[in-house]
Order: sequence, then C-alpha cells, then structure tokens
Amino acid sequence: MALPHLKAATAEPLRGEERTQGLTPAKLSRPTTLQRYENGRFQFHGDSIAVESDLRLMIAGQQEAILSRTPGDDLNLVAGHLFSCSRIREAGDLANISFNYRGVARVDVELAGCSGIRRIYPSPRPVRVAPEMLLEFKERFERRQNLYKNTGSTHAAALFAEDGELISFGEDVGRHNAFDKAVGRALLEGSLDRVVIAILSSRLALELTVKAAVANIPILCGFSAATSSGIGYAEENNITLVGRLKSSSFNVYAHGWRLQSG
Repeated sequence: MALPHLKAATAEPLRGEERTQGLTPAKLSRPTTLQRYENGRFQFHGDSIAVESDLRLMIAGQQEAILSRTPGDDLNLVAGHLFSCSRIREAGDLANISFNYRGVARVDVELAGCSGIRRIYPSPRPVRVAPEMLLEFKERFERRQNLYKNTGSTHAAALFAEDGELISFGEDVGRHNAFDKAVGRALLEGSLDRVVIAILSSRLALELTVKAAVANIPILCGFSAATSSGIGYAEENNITLVGRLKSSSFNVYAHGWRLQSG
C-alpha cells in the first residue's frame, strides 16, 4: 500500500549516525582498536563494531517503548514492531509518523481511530514446500548478511514467498528488531500476505514464534535450536518450526507435514 505521508515524514535531513537510512552496511559500523589474545600473546588489532543506539517510540504523545537498534530502516522497524505487538493490523492503521533525530532519536506515531491492541492471530496457511528449498534459502540468506560479515554482532531475518522470491530482509543488533524490520517492510510494501517462510539467524524462542503467528507466516526457521516454549506455541498454533538450519541438514520441531519432496 502506498503511504506517501509516511515517506514525507522522513524527508527531514538526518544528522550524525542517523544518516544511515537506506545506506550501505559499512555506514552502520565503526572502526575500533582492540586487544586480541592469540597464540599465547596479546596484540592490538583493528576491527569494526556495529552501531547501536536508542529510538524512543511515542504514540499519541505517550512513550510506548525504547528500541535499542541498529539505526537505519527505522520506518520499517516501527511498522513491524507495532504490527507484531498487535497495535496495528495493516499499513493504513498508521495515520501519521514522523522522526526527530536531534538529540535522542524519537519517532511520533498517530494511529487511525479504529486501531488498538488486538490479539487476533490468523491460522497459518496449509502451504507445502520442498525441504531442499530451505537449504537454498539459507545460502541466499547468508549472502545478504553484510553487516554481520563486517562486525560479527548482528542478527538477520528474511521473508520468502512460496515461489522462492525474497520479499524482505532485515538486519539489526537485536534479533527481534531484525524480524520486525523484515515484517515492517513487507507490510508497508503490501507484500506480507505473500510470505510463507521466515528465516532467522537466531534461536526460535517463544516471542519470535508469536511474531510469526501474528504475521500469518506458516513456516519459521532458525539457525539455532528452538526452546520448549517456542515449540509448544508452534504445535498449538499450526506453525512449522525448523531449527539448526545448516547447509545440508535441519531439525523439525513441529508440523513437519508442510515439508514434502517431489
């Protein structure tokens, strides 16, 4: 859905580290000098560290949350965060949004009159995919992790359509933020209903499994293992949960019937 008022709200020139909206991953890291212990001795070593800073989220003048995030992609982050918290159900619920990067970064959001906290989680769709697709998606996922390659300290999330198209990708120091950025982008571009697979670089804990349910994503995969609460929630809510996703193998924790060869 086109939202010209949201795009206009971000048109104000940004300052300092906030000049990262839509720029290259190198702008989201800073050089540093550290000590590395190797082969029995310390040596000084140049490295890159990921930038992390706070974004104060305000709704109707009241503080909703403080998001400690990788700056950049803030519009997608806010949209995805509000969606995953069930404060909005569609892009049109965002009546107005404006960013202020003077001092502590702040975003002010006005919601449409009909919006509010809702706990309606649609039932994930009965899609079927070949197991080999997940292995291919992992390889494509890792090629997109530019900030992680530069810093070694970020998480990422990728959303795929049934035909294999990469719908959106998010990268952030926080695994929840990365998922929210990916979901927010798909929501604002009107393509969230095409997403059938989400891949995360993190473990599959309860809160991330809930995010998948809210977004009506039937297959959730992670590079790490699932937790007991994440598995229980996936079983109860008809979500295919896949962990330990590697180049040639993965574990299925719940609803493996969606993964079928041939």
